[in-house]
Amino acid sequence: MADRGAEFAQLIYQLLVVEKRVSVEQAARAIGMGTDALYARLNGRTVFSADEIAALLGSIPDPRPLAYLVKQSRYLAVERVSGALDDPETDIIRATHRILLEAADVLEAVDTAIHDGRIDHRDALVIQREIEVAERALVSLREHVRALA
Repeated sequence: MADRGAEFAQLIYQLLVVEKRVSVEQAARAIGMGTDALYARLNGRTVFSADEIAALLGSIPDPRPLAYLVKQSRYLAVERVSGALDDPETDIIRATHRILLEAADVLEAVDTAIHDGRIDHRDALVIQREIEVAERALVSLREHVRALA
């Protein structure tokens, strides 16, 4: 890995600074460091340690960092269903609706991409991202069903 974590740092920068999924201060506290040390990692001056990455994964409510880490493997980052479901029937219906919406997003991305008669590399990236989201939704439904058993 030649970039020494630069791509991962850019993703975390995107989530914290650009999208503001959580504040930089909150993320720094979760990792157990100051904001200046976290910015050093976000800017690529220092690399994240494994323990820091694990703490980040627990503090950022977004599957993309974990998906980045497992993208070269056969694994998939999926939200965990924890504890008992509040209303199992409603939760299953909601998870099923989420699959339908995510699948519709995949179809929309494909339709938009082939509108000009071909799919270029940018279209393929958009379609792949939508498929990844739909995959997570599908596996999440499976986990909801398992939680019922």
